[in-house]
Amino acid sequence: MDKIKRYVENFLKTHKMKEEDQLYTNEMDACKKAMSVDPFRTICTLFNYGYAKGYRAAVVEMEKEGGAAV
Repeated sequence: MDKIKRYVENFLKTHKMKEEDQLYTNEMDACKKAMSVDPFRTICTLFNYGYAKGYRAAVVEMEKEGGAAV
């Protein structure tokens, strides 16, 4: 977990996180409830959710810069 925290901290030193890229309170509450039922699946789902949000953000940035979007 320390390695993950350091990775995120280092990333945020050079990149600003937008509010829409963060989890909303209702999403965090749903995750907390899901953790009590199936922690492993919840963690996997959160990782996939973050990947999907990051991908969408990258596509938007490429479109802004006139690059090819996938």
